[in-house]
Amino acid sequence: MDELPLGTTGETVSPLCLGAMYFGSRTDPETSRAILDRYYEAGGRFLDTANIYATWVDGHDEPASEPFLGEWLADRGNRDEMFVATKVGFDYGDVPQSLDPDLVEREVEKSLDRLGTDYVDLLYAHVDDRERPLAETMEAFDRLVESGKVDHIGASNYHGWRLARANTLAEERGLTQFSCVQPRFSYLVPHRDADFAPQRPATDELVTYCDDHDLTMLPYSPLLQGCYGRDDRRIPEGYVTTENRLKMEAVQDVAERKDASGNQVVLAWLTQRDPPTIPVIGCSSVEQLDENLAALDLALTDAEMERLNGIETLGGLQ
Repeated sequence: MDELPLGTTGETVSPLCLGAMYFGSRTDPETSRAILDRYYEAGGRFLDTANIYATWVDGHDEPASEPFLGEWLADRGNRDEMFVATKVGFDYGDVPQSLDPDLVEREVEKSLDRLGTDYVDLLYAHVDDRERPLAETMEAFDRLVESGKVDHIGASNYHGWRLARANTLAEERGLTQFSCVQPRFSYLVPHRDADFAPQRPATDELVTYCDDHDLTMLPYSPLLQGCYGRDDRRIPEGYVTTENRLKMEAVQDVAERKDASGNQVVLAWLTQRDPPTIPVIGCSSVEQLDENLAALDLALTDAEMERLNGIETLGGLQ
């Protein structure tokens, strides 16, 4: 599996990041291990989790994903091979939604303990804290980098202007900057009034800022729950527009030409756009993972990329 540069980190990572949101909870332990093993055997080395995953699942009031990954890493003895990302900021249990510096530090310590490691490769601010000065947030994350507990930092669910202000402030003060971004982003573009709170979809402003400043986007929900390639999955509410209907037709046309699934076409588009993104894929079976991995072998021609990119949207970037 070839690797791609990750933003301004100086690191290279797997072109598909494996999201572990439901590992050890909604996805049973045996299946979760099988997915992780298959990803690793295919050359995948990039794992994504968060301190809150998945405390909203019945019977899992405590985080399950991080400790499950920690056990798998220990069993495999491959921690040094893996690029591990986690996140802090959202609320769970008695932990409030906040980027209070003391809370961030405590949550990172808990994440390290659950993961069975003394550092994480990438720590995201999972949500912007608009009630706290950005300087406090950037200083708190910088201290974690200086301590060696975190190698790189990223932002998720941020407005483009807030991301730009955070990085400008960090640059002015000699602090660690956000090096990559994890937004809600896919081939289809949500209509203007769509509300995914607390998730924040990528806007033209955010995409342009990231592209212009070499900040890699790592889209979550890149396949919109499989709607591009499964007859039982409709286009989600919030994406039902004339433009998206035309975009779906374009995906299906390319898929038929390539003898591929629509999901594979969209993953190929995401990884082959200029600059490429690194999709965070969530799988509930080895079969789903294999379908996603096969997208890395799907080379879209210039004409196919033009076909996919040539549909005007309601202000959405291609």
